[in-house]
Amino acid sequence: MSKLTRPAVLLAGSALLLSLACKTGKPDASRVIANVGGEKITEAEFQDVVKTLSTDPKEAQAFLSDPAARDERANLASRLATSRAISAYAKQTGLDQDPSVKRQLEQQQASVYFQALAKRRTTNAEPTDEQLKAFYQEQVERLKAAGQAQGIPPFEAVKGQVAQSLKQKRMADIQASILSEIKAKVPVTLADDYRPAGE
Repeated sequence: MSKLTRPAVLLAGSALLLSLACKTGKPDASRVIANVGGEKITEAEFQDVVKTLSTDPKEAQAFLSDPAARDERANLASRLATSRAISAYAKQTGLDQDPSVKRQLEQQQASVYFQALAKRRTTNAEPTDEQLKAFYQEQVERLKAAGQAQGIPPFEAVKGQVAQSLKQKRMADIQASILSEIKAKVPVTLADDYRPAGE
């Protein structure tokens, strides 16, 4: 199974959101690969979904062109079509107008937007040894200041864990920066009795 298919299986719901958001309004003359209640899913649209789901353009291209990935492509296309059918049925039954459903969709949409903002700012570059050692040293100093200096393993013994911790810290910093920008550009005012403590 290719790397793409594991996240693709997990992100079938995201494929629907992405495909709906990716429609550009330009006429698409590519081959129709599915018809869902009169709405067409084209090959070009499917390729865009795959490219959006994959972080590696080469992996996406291999998924789209490798004859051995035919069944995996078919499964993803089927999931995409099923997602469209579910959405169409929800509209037919009026479920799309249910206030509870609208709130849930709004929360999911905000989450997708936030993840996309973070992804745009995240670098795939691996931290250098110098960066890892500096981060390790910061953590050692923090532990010493807290009186927990005993039993600290040497850098080489925990280098992999340090790399993972540094990546997590970078992601947390990116997320905090995005939230700060959002607060600055889209002011939010809460009533006193709904304001979190400390704000």
